[in-house]
Parts: sequence; C-alpha cells; structure tokens
Amino acid sequence: MRPTAIGYENYYYSQELPGGGKENHRFEDLWNSIETVWPETVHALTERRISPAISFNVLGMQTVMHARVPATRDRHALLLEAKLRSEAKALEEISALPAELERYAGQFDTIPVGINPHQTLLAMCDEFKAFGDLCFRLGFEVLHNRTNIPFLTSDNPVCSYDPRQPLPARTPYDHSGEIELIFPVTAWMLARGSSKRRPFNAISRHREITDKQVVRRFNRTIAQFAYRMTLGRDRSSDQLVRAHAAAVPTIKTKIRRQEKDIQILWWHVFGPRPTLAQYIDTPEKAARLEAKMAATDGL
Repeated sequence: MRPTAIGYENYYYSQELPGGGKENHRFEDLWNSIETVWPETVHALTERRISPAISFNVLGMQTVMHARVPATRDRHALLLEAKLRSEAKALEEISALPAELERYAGQFDTIPVGINPHQTLLAMCDEFKAFGDLCFRLGFEVLHNRTNIPFLTSDNPVCSYDPRQPLPARTPYDHSGEIELIFPVTAWMLARGSSKRRPFNAISRHREITDKQVVRRFNRTIAQFAYRMTLGRDRSSDQLVRAHAAAVPTIKTKIRRQEKDIQILWWHVFGPRPTLAQYIDTPEKAARLEAKMAATDGL
C-alpha cells in the first residue's frame, strides 16, 4: 500500500507554493525530527529513566501533539472566519463592499466562509511558542498505570485545565490559575504536568498508580478533550467515551464594535464540534457551491 493511502486525512500539512504546485513534506520533516527518537524515549520512560534529553523529547512531543491537531487548526479557522464575516459586514454598513461580494449583502451571518488551510498552518508557529511558555510554568512526572484499565488517548491528547474546577463545569485550556496537564504516552504511561510541581520544564520523577478510580478520572479528562476520535486498547472505558461524545474543546466568539474599531472576543468552551465550510480554491468548487446555495434559496 502506498504511504499516501494510509493516513486518516491525506496531505494534512500541504502548502501551496508561490510558483504553483504543492509542498507536502516540510512540516512532516519537522515532526520527523521529534518522532524518530520517540520509540527510544518511550523505552527510557518504561525503564523509569530521567534525563534532560528525555524531558526535552517528551515536552517536544507534547508540543507537536498540541499544535498540529485538527482541534487547534479548526480553532484558528473559526477565528479567521469570524474576522472575515465582521469585516464584510462593516464594509456593507458603509456601502463599500467589493463588487464580487455585493451579491451576498445581508447574508454575511449565514453564507459559508471557507478558510485557506495554509493560514491555519502558519498559526502553528504561535502555538509552538505559547505551549513552550506553558511548559516553563509546569513541573512534570510520569505516571505508570498498574491497574487493569488502560489509559485512553485521542486525536487531541494534550489536555490542560484548572484541576480545581469540577469536570462538568471545566473550561478547556484555562491557564489563569492552577494548571494541570496530562498527556497519555502509552496505555500504561501518562505524563502529568502541574503548576505546583518543581522544577519547571522537566520530568523529575516516576510514580505508580494502583487506584482504578484515579485511572478513570484521567480517562474522563482524555475523553472530554477528544475532538474527532477517542482510542482505547480495550472496551473498558466505552461508557466514559459515550458520556463525552457530544462536546469537544472549541471556542465561542463575539464581535464588539467601537466606532471604526472591530474587536473579536473569544474564549474556550466545551461544545458541539464545529462544521467548517470547504475552502473554495477552484472554479469547479465555486460552481458547486453556488448551485447548492441556489437550490436552498441561499442566494
């Protein structure tokens, strides 16, 4: 089987080249520099080793698995969509819409707005920096699961939150006070960061978990942060997965207008997974969209 036929979503990190064509491997090569040493790192964690290199590799993998996932890229797409809609509405109010947008007047709250995927790739640089800053506020440990209930994982495996908040009222990625971060390494190991733990930005100890309730608590959080899929070694946590299937970490936005200034306010929430409009980059796609909108009285 060709490698390109294996992935859940092919060419997820492709970029358009200025002279035409696509570049498919630059980001993959970046991930590869971290992923290549990951099996060796996991083996070292299994043997309960501690070193600066191991800490660097684990924190590096956490960074990659936070910045590159669909949950993060979709968040940036939602922000860009809100920006485009608000700008179009502002132009409409002062009768300054470009000619190609005049046909959509009065519909900017409802018409599909597709975002160029390249724009969400560019946002990953800021995500790397922000997550690196977060790691400098956390000390880490590795928890070894000695129960018969394996840890879950997901397509959004890096979970950070205020541990003082009860799970039903939790806000994802709330870093304003006390912080806990969990990252399942395998079904039997989990990296845990805490703003209470020292030293910062390093793994300082290994510890065992023998209490099934503690494992279930971590699995509830992992299921809560899952975006498109939750993965388990067995069916022991199916009930937890179903309990959190209807909500994902996403954002809400609010537009605030002050004279000529437009402010986009946004905050993290758990809510329904957003459905993003397709990015229109060919005449054929544009024609199909126009036909669909016409059929549903969208024009």
